[in-house]
Amino acid sequence: MNNTYKFFKYTLPVFFLFSFTSCIQDDIVDYFAKDTETIESYLAKYDVQYRKTSTLPSSGSVYITPPNEGSREIPTANDLRIFEVKLDLRRFAQERIGDPVFDVEYGDLVGTSLLKDSTYTYAMRRGAICLGATDATLNTIMPNEVLERVFIPSYLAFGGTASSGIGLEFNDIVTLENFQITAQRSALSQASHEAELVLQYAKDSLENFTEIENDTLYNGTSKTVVDEDYYGESQPLELGDYIVKHTITEGKGDVVAIGDTVQVRYEGKFTDQDGEVFDSNTGSDAAKFQVVVFENAKAAQESSVSSTVINGWYKALRTMKIGEKAVFVMPSHTAYWETGDNPNTSDLFKTIRPFKPLVFTIELKEDDQ
Repeated sequence: MNNTYKFFKYTLPVFFLFSFTSCIQDDIVDYFAKDTETIESYLAKYDVQYRKTSTLPSSGSVYITPPNEGSREIPTANDLRIFEVKLDLRRFAQERIGDPVFDVEYGDLVGTSLLKDSTYTYAMRRGAICLGATDATLNTIMPNEVLERVFIPSYLAFGGTASSGIGLEFNDIVTLENFQITAQRSALSQASHEAELVLQYAKDSLENFTEIENDTLYNGTSKTVVDEDYYGESQPLELGDYIVKHTITEGKGDVVAIGDTVQVRYEGKFTDQDGEVFDSNTGSDAAKFQVVVFENAKAAQESSVSSTVINGWYKALRTMKIGEKAVFVMPSHTAYWETGDNPNTSDLFKTIRPFKPLVFTIELKEDDQ
């Protein structure tokens, strides 16, 4: 996995190339120069003071308004810091600059949120939702500084990308509003933080929840190897699972074991985002999900089964009996951890973003049900 420095150094030039060639146009536009002129002219028009960063090894800058001092630090070769920030990402309507109807006062062209997440969390070694947000993090003094507005040129945002569903246009300039780092953690302290979050969620949101039901799942006895080479030189990262279980309906027979095949009805939702359901097969027309039970996701991936599930599911299923229905609140390191549900796309377009604890209601059905 690339660290952030290498990500900046080698990915940014490729990103430029992709941006320029991803759409057929009559003329190739130098977006670096174009965005620089657009942002600086706009700020000059309203006499807005700013600081133009110079942190990224491959050049490129964001514009912090009003200007701050910042830390301007460059990530180390294997930067393992995890940051939690207040994220409010917005589109800047550059096409309306100078329009007497829309461009009346400074800030009129900053639109509604593309993504607002008060607990957006990311690993520095992978980078934030876009390079510009990573740059803003590197130029923020922790823990109390708030960057009122940060302008991010398209080549450090989502250059070459358009998504009508969220209102993102090709080569848009974006802004970060009231950007703030709220926490910096290690992998161990992030796991401890999420252990507290999942337990608090269970206490606040699960009906009739009174205490930890399966102590082995939560107390750290049950562990997951999250990354086999996290610290380098084949030194793994192993974390306690910290999964909270709450049984709704008791099952019968033996507890599910490795090698068993089970039929599952489930619903997955977030602990935040107002409990939004992101996946489910509980509808009357939905098929049951068949799962072959393994020790962990790695063992499943090394087998010949057609579908696999996250580590947290394999741990959860091995505490259940057929006919049982239970809720499991899982920290992210037993689910999608630092990558989210799709490691190959920006966090903006992911259903499950990095470091999101998840809630699964799982029911094991009889074969004929």
